[in-house]
Amino acid sequence: MIIGNPYQFSVFAKVIKEWNTDESSFRNGVLLFCIDGEIFPKQVITATLNCEIPPLREKLMNIAINTELCEMETEKAFIEMYNTTFPQWDPEQDNEGDIYNDYCCFLSPPTLSDFNCHVYAVSNGKQIRIMAAKLNYILEESTHSLNDLEISETFITYDELKEIIYELDTVLLKY
Repeated sequence: MIIGNPYQFSVFAKVIKEWNTDESSFRNGVLLFCIDGEIFPKQVITATLNCEIPPLREKLMNIAINTELCEMETEKAFIEMYNTTFPQWDPEQDNEGDIYNDYCCFLSPPTLSDFNCHVYAVSNGKQIRIMAAKLNYILEESTHSLNDLEISETFITYDELKEIIYELDTVLLKY
């Protein structure tokens, strides 16, 4: 099921019956995001939809309002949201005990973030800005590279968001 407009923001979610061998409630299937015509992740990955959709729905219902981030230049806003979500320890400031992850703008379900697809959403109170990028993970540094980012971005209305949330509810109820 395609939920939303793939040329703006949509969620592709479908339970694949063949991936569910018993009557369990796992609801294995496919979960992809489409932002500005770009699909995240690029490959099909098995997602446990009954574990991924409810938290996604909750995040969509509680988009952070931050006018500054919503109006900031694209790459700068993406990096700011990434660094807020995944702050780095700075040995010069010795802030090791003071690092807090703030997931207020982080929209990526575990299936996407496990494959380094980071999706962020923020609002200015009138519209929602959604940004996504596939990041390269630097194992030695335990972080992602924020160089040469290819960011997909779109803006949607609250009415469009409400419709997406409503349709997400039907994905799990349908099976």
